[in-house]
Amino acid sequence: MPARHAGEHDPAMHIAIRSLGKLLFLLPTLMLAACGSDQGESDAMPASVPPGQEYVVGFGETIHVGKLLLEFTTLAEDSRCPASAICVWEGNARVLITATRGRAMTVRELNLNPRFPVRAVFEGYVFELRSVDPYPVTPALPPAEDYTVTLFVDRAPSE
Repeated sequence: MPARHAGEHDPAMHIAIRSLGKLLFLLPTLMLAACGSDQGESDAMPASVPPGQEYVVGFGETIHVGKLLLEFTTLAEDSRCPASAICVWEGNARVLITATRGRAMTVRELNLNPRFPVRAVFEGYVFELRSVDPYPVTPALPPAEDYTVTLFVDRAPSE
């Protein structure tokens, strides 16, 4: 048999070339689908922990409870009476928590002093500030990065 160029009158090559063309046409679509488009609900999130419990969250850290992400973003105030002092007011620890669910996001201020808001409801979840650590020992406060908050997180009761 005389030698011929690959693909020259070879039906198997025509099928392979057409299949390759279809694959190259679909490749960008497949890549976009694999990347996902809903950041708030994607599989790339950290593992979710169950609601109905307390969680310790470090400064700048995020927890994923159900479909809710909670991040301890700001130590806004720590005016609690240091252990080494005598104070006329009990003070307050106030933090900002960024809550995200899907594309919805909010920043909520939570306080330890019950004179101010200690809990927030967002997108079907309730979260409450239970403690802020470390407790001040002297009037000089540690850096914000050393703080942790304890949050109780649960599904909000249906109304």
